[in-house]
Amino acid sequence: MAQQPWYSLVPAALALALSPSGMGGALAQAAEGRGRADTAADAAAVASPRPEPSQGPPSDPPVIQRLRARGIAARPGGIVGRHLKLWLLDLPDQRPTLVMTSAEGHLIRGRIYDAEGLLLIDMDAARQPVVRDPARRRQEGFPFLTDPPAAEAAAISTRPAQVSAGASRAVWDQLDQATTIEEGRAGAPLVYIFFDPYCAYCHQQWTLLRRQVAGGHLRVRWVAVAVLSGSQAHLGSVLGLLRDPSAATLAGWMQNRQVAPDDSATAKTALGRNLALFQALAVPSVPALLYKDPTGRLVTKVGVTPL
Repeated sequence: MAQQPWYSLVPAALALALSPSGMGGALAQAAEGRGRADTAADAAAVASPRPEPSQGPPSDPPVIQRLRARGIAARPGGIVGRHLKLWLLDLPDQRPTLVMTSAEGHLIRGRIYDAEGLLLIDMDAARQPVVRDPARRRQEGFPFLTDPPAAEAAAISTRPAQVSAGASRAVWDQLDQATTIEEGRAGAPLVYIFFDPYCAYCHQQWTLLRRQVAGGHLRVRWVAVAVLSGSQAHLGSVLGLLRDPSAATLAGWMQNRQVAPDDSATAKTALGRNLALFQALAVPSVPALLYKDPTGRLVTKVGVTPL
């Protein structure tokens, strides 16, 4: 006996909840008038020439294609109403997630996202849907689709950190207790960078330093922390980086958001120590950089920083 497809188990109430204009009523009317529709279709077939066969199945919506290009499996699950398509996504560190796409190519998951992953309408925020302003559309966008804007990163690239010299020195002296991900040539100038795996600016900082690291001009020790809501909601990814703190593991995350999740006590202890050092540094955000300049003076900077 064949198994019932997963999408056939979606309750009919889903369609009702999505449309105040009565999508559920349309489904009921379709069932009631099926006989009339069949008769009309037969008549139309006699009066009209048979259409040419299609050249193949229609391509999937661009938003689904972009998700697949980023390594996320998206399985089709049928159609709700006339124009809403169901999809089952296998998102990292989450249960399989049911979403829909509209005829316009928008992604619907309690919220409506455009094809670039920017948030258009938030149906979860209040009784009435909330339309976000352009800045918040990007800030609260679908993280598996959105890319950070380069202009915003450049705006904070030289922002000074309001950190006391004593705090920086105390943290520097204890950084040997941190679990770090090291890359670069031994003996090259050393910089420690506190980063959150779900911080877009931290990804930009990593990209910015590729040439210097590869050329042997810089040695970086990345200190993973979980200070943003994204990392706290997907703690397994952060712990996965600490379980295998290698440059290859870090590159896999920065380039493809791929890492083997972890939940071990060892990784949790490592994250706790990293967080304690980050909190002692008392900086306002990540990425946060600590290094010594050519004169030996300890420097602390916050934000995407060229080195």
